Amino acid sequence: MKRTHDIKKISGYLYGMGHTEQTIKSYIYGIKNYLYANPNADRYNYKDVLQFFGEKVKDYNSSDTKNTLLASIKKYYDFLIDIGVRNNHPCRRLFLKSKHCSGIIHQDLFSSDELEMLLKREERYEILTLKNKTLISLLIYQGLTAGELMKLKVRHVNFDGGYVYVKESRNLTRRHLNILPYQILLFENYINTVRKETVRYNTDALLIGKLGSPITIDDINYLVSTFKPLFPDRNLNPKTIRQSVIANWMNEKHIPLEQAQMLAGHRWISATIKYRNAPFREQHESINKFHPII
Repeated sequence: MKRTHDIKKISGYLYGMGHTEQTIKSYIYGIKNYLYANPNADRYNYKDVLQFFGEKVKDYNSSDTKNTLLASIKKYYDFLIDIGVRNNHPCRRLFLKSKHCSGIIHQDLFSSDELEMLLKREERYEILTLKNKTLISLLIYQGLTAGELMKLKVRHVNFDGGYVYVKESRNLTRRHLNILPYQILLFENYINTVRKETVRYNTDALLIGKLGSPITIDDINYLVSTFKPLFPDRNLNPKTIRQSVIANWMNEKHIPLEQAQMLAGHRWISATIKYRNAPFREQHESINKFHPII
């Protein structure tokens, strides 16, 4: 067996990436099937992978199974790049078309100016001001989910590089998101003062709740709910904030579709395109353009 097909080494690589045992088992199962059917897979290019999927995809009825197999294949090529066997990834930008593309009601979303109103509220205590502004800024500028906020670690904020690292989840990809100069000063102040004063446990969590423990999703939802008097007739919550941020990237800032997809962490471009204010025909054509697989 070739060195590039060494399952033990691939397993070790996945373990080193921080994946759970169950996730590793799923990836390895997919990789084994892929390599069994494609013994020369280490030399494949984009068209080779595409041809394999064009044939193999017909064998599966479940979109989850198809996407898991594709994710496994991508991890295999990540491994080859990591050990120096390859210097390029043949299918990193290959995604399967999603059959579920629910619409976004754009008139219910918030503009960038409206979202920034969340940073202007006066807090009674400075200690709350720094923590709340840190959290809210990550919602309205980076478009993070409540779950991603909860999982952020201090080490994920890279002040020298000017970005925050967001880990991969089941539904979203990992990404490095630029932070604003304003946020750099805010985060430094929060971490070096407020966080040090409030943390009560041995934790690397970035955001600390009022009891000194890592912040929870309930804490995040509650904080956002306290801003509802600003928009009494609209649905303000972490989800609609994130939806608004993605829509504003595309419609206010005119960020290209693929870049917006990367910023949002969407695995499928069809999940991103629905945020763009465009006629249905144009959206349909764009989805077909960016999805070579049916």
